[in-house]
Amino acid sequence: MDQEKKSIYEEISSGGDGKGSGKIQPENMDLLHQRLFETVCYFHDFCEEHGLRYFIDGGTLIGAVRGQDFVPWDDDLDVAMLRPDFNKLFELWDEYGDKENFSLYRTTDDFCAYAPIGLMRNNNSTWVREFEAGLTDRNLGVKIDIDPLDEIPDDKGKRRIQKLYAYPYVLYLTQRKAKLRETKIRRIGSAVGLALVKSKSLRNKILHVCAKHVQKYNGTGCKRVAINGFGYVRDKSVFDNREKVMLHGREFYAPGNYDAYLTRYYGDYMTKPPVEERIPLDEPYYFDLNTPAREYLASKAKG
Repeated sequence: MDQEKKSIYEEISSGGDGKGSGKIQPENMDLLHQRLFETVCYFHDFCEEHGLRYFIDGGTLIGAVRGQDFVPWDDDLDVAMLRPDFNKLFELWDEYGDKENFSLYRTTDDFCAYAPIGLMRNNNSTWVREFEAGLTDRNLGVKIDIDPLDEIPDDKGKRRIQKLYAYPYVLYLTQRKAKLRETKIRRIGSAVGLALVKSKSLRNKILHVCAKHVQKYNGTGCKRVAINGFGYVRDKSVFDNREKVMLHGREFYAPGNYDAYLTRYYGDYMTKPPVEERIPLDEPYYFDLNTPAREYLASKAKG
């Protein structure tokens, strides 16, 4: 029997210097996963201490179920929280968060995270995406994505109205044009939306109005949820119960009946994609997995 074909990220994962730009080199992948693991371990401990519920999700959950570890070529880490827990996380962070080693961000009236979700970043590393290259007001370390899940109504008319508010809500949370790999309609829509509303104060007003309508169904007993009430729809019932799964030698929380959950949304998730697709998606402007982002920013400031 022929040996299974593997990508270079499955053959080589260590031995690099932890520095680079563009797609992370295979030899640096173990170190990246270690930084992600440090971050999600702290996130888990913080949530446990304060009674917050979360679920690992997406490719992170697939890796945990498929091999009890990270997907070898995966360069990020996904967790999801229902909106009440997501909001509570940020309320608790100011008083209890370990701000020396980690940073927690989301877009507010005074700060733009350039993401429609929450980000927890590892301050002892550097991971700068292209649109972050000139930013100096935040730690730019390796990140985990924290997706807020909002309830969505069963009534089709109400759902249409919620989605109408979700489009500008996500756009002005992100304040970036849609990526090239997204649909043409979304790319055009984001470009037009940003061009028409350039005022920061006006964007914030739009955000507040949209947030009210996107989040109005939370706690009303809806059967489904979606990130920011937008896009990928999931049955809320899978988040009513949690199961533990092993990831990189430690247990984390996953949605209840995760096999059915993953099968429904990903199909045959236990089968790996073609070899040519086993590559990271992100292409950072610069990364240094051994150097704190504050040192990187200081060196940039000196020129």
